[in-house]
Amino acid sequence: MRAAAASSGVLTGLRVIGAVFGGYAVTALGVSTAAALLARLGMARSEAVALAAMTGFIVYLLLLLWAFSVQSVLRLWTVLALAMAAMGAFLYFLA
Repeated sequence: MRAAAASSGVLTGLRVIGAVFGGYAVTALGVSTAAALLARLGMARSEAVALAAMTGFIVYLLLLLWAFSVQSVLRLWTVLALAMAAMGAFLYFLA
C-alpha cells in the first residue's frame, strides 16, 4: 500500500515538474521561434516579438492543462522533449 502511494506521489511530482518547467521551456522556445519566423517573413521585429509573446501565454496555459490530462507521464515527457528538440533545431537553422 505504501509503495503504491509513494509511486503515485513520484508520478504526480514528475507531472507537475513537466507541466511547469517543461511547459515553460517549450513555450519559451516556441515564442523565440515564432518571433524569429514572423520577423523573417517581413513583420516588424517589435510587433513579431509582441505577438509571439502574447500567444505564448495561451500556449503555456494549454500545455499546463494538457500535462494534467494526458494519460501517461512518459508520453508527457516524450512530447515535451520532442517539441523542445524540434523548435530548438528550427530556431538554430532559422537564425
